[in-house]
Amino acid sequence: MTKCNENMTPGYRKSGYLKVGRNVLKAFFGSDKEQRHLSQVLLCVQTFAYFRDGMVCLNEFTYTCHAGEWITSFSEIADLTGLCRKSVKKCLGRLEAGHFLQVRDLLNYKLISLTNYEQIVQVSNETNQPSSPSQSSGNEPEGDFFSQAMCFYQPTNTQEGGVN
Repeated sequence: MTKCNENMTPGYRKSGYLKVGRNVLKAFFGSDKEQRHLSQVLLCVQTFAYFRDGMVCLNEFTYTCHAGEWITSFSEIADLTGLCRKSVKKCLGRLEAGHFLQVRDLLNYKLISLTNYEQIVQVSNETNQPSSPSQSSGNEPEGDFFSQAMCFYQPTNTQEGGVN
């Protein structure tokens, strides 16, 4: 099933910047297949999540969609990432268990909500300087993809980007 009539009102934003943690990008370009798949799915959701509140019309249903949410299907994410539906479902489950996002059923679609989206946007808007896509000071935390990337998503993160 495909989305017949999807539109965002008011004023669907067509461009902008995406703040991505360095550890997510490292996983995306890394050699660990499982970590690469997780980062592909997370980046896909971050890329297509809506920037502002609005109404999404899917066939005969209309949903209120908030900033940081995306209404989609496993098949659509699979098409966008090049992964199979089973891998997408598994990755979304792991990302949900890691508190990166939440997945809710909407008939044939899924409502995916990024965790702490408002706090990330608020922190980004408070700084007037262009930000680098990382939050690293050279002393990166040890651990797996989830523990490293969670530093990026924590509103108390005091690390500053830059080149030493």
